[in-house]
Amino acid sequence: MIFFRHENISESIVKFEATENDEVFGSCILDLSGKNAVVSNMIFPSDKPFFAEGLLKSAYNYAAANNYYMGVCRCDNIIQLLTRLGFEKAGDEYILDIPSILMGSCCKK
Repeated sequence: MIFFRHENISESIVKFEATENDEVFGSCILDLSGKNAVVSNMIFPSDKPFFAEGLLKSAYNYAAANNYYMGVCRCDNIIQLLTRLGFEKAGDEYILDIPSILMGSCCKK
């Protein structure tokens, strides 16, 4: 079973890890220091992209529980996932409201 755990690095920085059988398979950083929830530093095995989606949604779920509405992603290695989820490119960032991120991607074009 895959678990997504978080660890507070500081008051506004949270590290998320994806684990399976107590082995870490991926991680990302969530920054809640500004008005938007910013995910960066996404690491995951290229043959297991589902870890990236789980990490992303875990981070934004945590942000939503802490009263954040907009999500920003600064991860160049998951552009295909971000596009599928409906993120819009703005400079070198991708932006989408958190309810849309958590809603899923089965019916989006």
